[in-house]
Amino acid sequence: MATETIHLLHTNDVHSHLENWPRIQRFLLDAQAAPTTHYTFDIGDAIDRLHPLTDATMGQGNVALMNQVHYDGVTIGNNEGLVLPHEAMSTLYQDANFDVILSNLKASPAGEQPSWAKPYKIMTTPAGTRVGVFALTAPYTLTYPMLGWYPQAVDETIQALLPTLRAQADVVVLLSHLGLPTDEKIGAKYPIDVVIGAHTHHLLPHGKIVNGTLLAAAGRYGNHVGDITLTLRNHQIVSQQAQVTPTYEMAEADDDYSAVHGWLQTGQSLLKQRIVTHLPRDISADEQSYDALRALKAYFNVPIAMVSTGMFVDELPAGELSDYELLESMPHAINPMVMTLSGAEITQLVTTITDQQAKLAELPVKGSGFRGKMFGYMRFSGLDRDRHGQIWLDGHKLDPARQYQIATLDHYKWVPFFPVIQQAPITIAQDLLLRELMGQYYQAKYAHV
Repeated sequence: MATETIHLLHTNDVHSHLENWPRIQRFLLDAQAAPTTHYTFDIGDAIDRLHPLTDATMGQGNVALMNQVHYDGVTIGNNEGLVLPHEAMSTLYQDANFDVILSNLKASPAGEQPSWAKPYKIMTTPAGTRVGVFALTAPYTLTYPMLGWYPQAVDETIQALLPTLRAQADVVVLLSHLGLPTDEKIGAKYPIDVVIGAHTHHLLPHGKIVNGTLLAAAGRYGNHVGDITLTLRNHQIVSQQAQVTPTYEMAEADDDYSAVHGWLQTGQSLLKQRIVTHLPRDISADEQSYDALRALKAYFNVPIAMVSTGMFVDELPAGELSDYELLESMPHAINPMVMTLSGAEITQLVTTITDQQAKLAELPVKGSGFRGKMFGYMRFSGLDRDRHGQIWLDGHKLDPARQYQIATLDHYKWVPFFPVIQQAPITIAQDLLLRELMGQYYQAKYAHV
């Protein structure tokens, strides 16, 4: 009986940590040069607009680097699908030399497949084993439609696609940008051979077997690369194992630093060429928070706004203001949002913020689009609170039953601090980042200075 070995190499959640890329690239190319069968995948969030090259090229600079590694397939995470505007997402992979695989995000409510992705891929090894690969990304049902993408439910997609894959392939692999808890549920429920994971930044150094399904994942930021070894006999898996290699153990080269620095400089140069306006004076991070309140109120044409000071991490210096300075001060993947609350709910929100303010001021925050350091202080515009705790708007007491609109940022809906916001009706400007809004605001404010 013929025995065969297949290696599945994988990266995930690199988030534009290009300082690790030269070693990752060398490691993958060396592994691919071995005489056994290799397939290489990325499981999404390869890009992050925190990096100047990514922001300047809308991720296409990352794709150019990925082209050098000979990926057999990649899928997307929320840092591709939700952080890029629709047109930028549609053209992200226009020069890619690899396949984008995505099974549960559609281009129309009717289920039209995006032109830039295929729902699955079948590959045949030299020994004749058929490897079927499909991919699922986290289905953010609230926000994806705002960008013109339509997610499908995980179970619905698997149940529709898996019979086709099992009929056409000897081995079925899922590229999952869903997170470990969901991967575990999938492994327990479906006859999928391998689930390569991402999204929750989990590291499985030796994989994890759930009901016969091998789960694998390589952490985050390119700190590890995964290698799954499948041993087959007559095209059927007889053993499977997973391992990861830390990037710090990979070989370095003399020109690694210059390459990494060069990518950074290229991005910085491109962003600095995009002049927004001329600032007559320095604008401190603190002052930017007040400007943001004005910008949010004007953008949504509402009388109330709230924003936290931690959103602004650097001073904007006097002189030419470019996209680079805006990125440095507001590196987040966070969007303007307007929410509707009753007067009673606003009172409850203000009380909740006041009760937590001392803790939030110095609280380190990660995730939900935030790329700063501390949460900071929450500031309001349009509301006043007297010494009796009564809240006023434009000289009138808030009506507990009346509905009011508040301009703010979507970050506050995703963090676990404000239950009132989590339940509120909202509209998100999903194709506009905070720094882009502030660029528009400063451009208008200083147009005639």
